[in-house]
Amino acid sequence: MSEHSVGDSGSHSDVSVTRSVVDLDGDRHLSVVSMTGDGSDSTVVRITDTLPDSHTLHLGRTEHSVENGGTLDVETAVGPDEVVRFGYVLAGSEEPTLADLTVELDTDLRTDGGIRAVWRGPDGQEAPLVVAPDRLLGSQGLELPVVSGPTSNGSRAAADSERAVSPLDGAAIGVVLTPTNGDAALRTVLRATRRGHTVFVTYSGRSADVESLDQLSSLGALVVEPPGTKTSQSALNRLLSEAARERGLPGIVLQTRDCPRIDYDRTAEAYERADYEVVAIPENWTTSSDSPTVVVGIPAYNAATSIGAVVERAAAFADEVVVVDDGSRDETAVRAREAGASVVIHEVNRGYGGALKTLFRTAADRDAEHLVVIDADGQHDPSDIPMLVETQTRDDADIVIGSRYVGERDTKIPFVRSIGLGLINGLTNASMGNLRPSGFVHDTQSGYRAYSRRAVRSLAADPMIGNNMGASTDILYHAHRARLGISEVPTTVYYDVENSSSQGSLSHGVDLLRNIVWTVEYGRPLLVVGMPGAISTVMGIAVTVLLLTTYLETGTVYAHQLLVSILFAVGGILLCIAAILMHVLNVHPTMKRLTTDANN
Repeated sequence: MSEHSVGDSGSHSDVSVTRSVVDLDGDRHLSVVSMTGDGSDSTVVRITDTLPDSHTLHLGRTEHSVENGGTLDVETAVGPDEVVRFGYVLAGSEEPTLADLTVELDTDLRTDGGIRAVWRGPDGQEAPLVVAPDRLLGSQGLELPVVSGPTSNGSRAAADSERAVSPLDGAAIGVVLTPTNGDAALRTVLRATRRGHTVFVTYSGRSADVESLDQLSSLGALVVEPPGTKTSQSALNRLLSEAARERGLPGIVLQTRDCPRIDYDRTAEAYERADYEVVAIPENWTTSSDSPTVVVGIPAYNAATSIGAVVERAAAFADEVVVVDDGSRDETAVRAREAGASVVIHEVNRGYGGALKTLFRTAADRDAEHLVVIDADGQHDPSDIPMLVETQTRDDADIVIGSRYVGERDTKIPFVRSIGLGLINGLTNASMGNLRPSGFVHDTQSGYRAYSRRAVRSLAADPMIGNNMGASTDILYHAHRARLGISEVPTTVYYDVENSSSQGSLSHGVDLLRNIVWTVEYGRPLLVVGMPGAISTVMGIAVTVLLLTTYLETGTVYAHQLLVSILFAVGGILLCIAAILMHVLNVHPTMKRLTTDANN
């Protein structure tokens, strides 16, 4: 599908009229006419369009058409600041060449509402037509009043009444226009405005696509200027949310970057549990008993007070929620089932890594396209799930990490924890050889991750994934060995949740220290231990030689400096020996077999 403007827009006294053409599938072309009231009173607008002889007026779901040529006369009332639009489909092998619209205004007359249309053939024959919502175009993401057949007892009002009241009624839709999503943004705006939503549009990039913004504005979207040329997606979403709040709207649905067709029913379910904003759920997340699109996995241990709310919020973004009750001594499993989750129970506690391995095997058995893992304590926001999944699909990434360190997010990490995480991140990246910024994983310990079908199957078959908290690092090592692609998206982690399972600063610091030791032991000891050892040895020997040379030349002995340099040299040699021994142990078949048996 492509969209372009045609040169017949303009201002007519109290009404501005614009027209654009959307190329549909096959030989069909949708002409969209938009009328915006600029005056202080309602105005009756009569529009006459001379149809090209080369194309046939296609009458919507009736699958009928009229003969080529003729004119289409449309009449409707447009109120102050009101936007009224309608469309009609022309069928032909080439792009239609459309004549200028003839626009007449009458402020004295009033209509009984709705849009009336009449086709007049070249021979003077007349045929009244219906202009009503046409879902025939739904597969292209377009829903708006369309000229759709001979007069019947249908009406615009009757068609509107077919749609049930939705929790989303009154909510805004937020769209970020990018250099690559223009067509998809157009479809989003058309469908959202047809459903009665206020649409806010902003843009990313060094400069705005003025033509695309004008087209979206002509369809009723409100353009919000971004604060800068390099504003992140998350900051632009906050800007759209603030615009909705300023207008007094009850909430906003934030479209993802690629602007897929929104599943309004599932998004409404998620919106009911959101505070104010929610990320749109796309329609292509189809549910299948054999192969679900999105499975949300939650490792849980003694999380009865929080697991129910987490499952209920996550369920709106998933085809299935799977909770692994890792030997809990409370009612975690019962609360999870009551909230609608599938529950797998470990009779004894196996640790965080053990729960993850069960999730990988469970998702592999279900042949899930995406497995998204979140924590059971409510620290992760499930509304970020669509962004993780979209990034995974768009970037073809096997693992997408919800990161606390990329983008502009509001995570407030406790000081002691931030120091420990910084050490872990640096050591983990060094042990994998990620020394360049392009390959650096900024948040190696984040538990908020999306795994592709390929990653799930690969991880489910790896016996080297440990049972403890080091599993997060194990998975990254596995990804490095198996050449799995990794991406990161910004997310917020809430450390002040009521039932947070976070530990105190001292105990968490001990855990981080244990992770550091684990990274050294099972990572790349030649790099992590051997490299510092080699540097220490070279420096110690160099200073020792310098001090001895000074003694031979001057007879002066710097005893303290000499002792320190010798200790540096000896310590460096010991580190090098330790690194070689650890490397030998890691690669020895007997050690690998013992590690495999221990993990199983």
